[in-house]
Amino acid sequence: MRRFFFEPSARDGDKIVLSETESRHIVKSLRLHVGSQIQLFDGTGMRYLAEITNIDRQVIARILEAEEDQQAGQVLLHVGQAMLKSAKMDFVVEKCTELGVAGFHPFVSSRCQGKGDNEQRGAKRGQRWQRIVESACKQCSRPRPMEVQDTLSLAQLCARAGDEPHTLRLLFWEEEKETSLHDLPPFTDYRQIHLLLGPEGGFSKEEVALASLAGYQSVTLGPQIVRAETATVAAIAIVRYLAGDM
Repeated sequence: MRRFFFEPSARDGDKIVLSETESRHIVKSLRLHVGSQIQLFDGTGMRYLAEITNIDRQVIARILEAEEDQQAGQVLLHVGQAMLKSAKMDFVVEKCTELGVAGFHPFVSSRCQGKGDNEQRGAKRGQRWQRIVESACKQCSRPRPMEVQDTLSLAQLCARAGDEPHTLRLLFWEEEKETSLHDLPPFTDYRQIHLLLGPEGGFSKEEVALASLAGYQSVTLGPQIVRAETATVAAIAIVRYLAGDM
């Protein structure tokens, strides 16, 4: 079934007025018609079964059923990702969304590659990531989008790390030789887990020390050196499994 987003303000009772962008996709690309059933999300965790009642510049649909996303008992997973080259970062944003990450925290570290940032470039990048998140949510039927935060420096990100109870913070580092995920307490003991992953060039020792002061435990993913984007996907999948969410 085709899936679409709408703003909560676009709802009037059981009537939903879809945006011009979603309406164009419904009419021009998918060629759906009055009476077609679709699935709708409003970004609040609700999932709706709806029926198209009017085809125009803005498609109108009527809600038939509503279902709330059940997240009780799940560990909230946050990913701090050092900036990667454009296509790789887009890939990571998409896969984090598909794998159920609650919050995505991009940051800049000393070994990040590519051009420096500015306000205009950062705004465009943020808009692109938001489109990727929405598209991935439609693909995997995720009713609550991943929250993408503003890009910070590693020092700023570490400074924001609080002392929340039942929170685990992990930094994945290729030079860590002693501690693996198997050496840690049961992941089901935590309510939140924050993962920190480096750029293509990895973390420096000084950055690992800085993160350690902010409460991050360095761990290894194994003896193989994998690509940065591979490490992120592998770390999320393993941690989710250990937390009982997969």
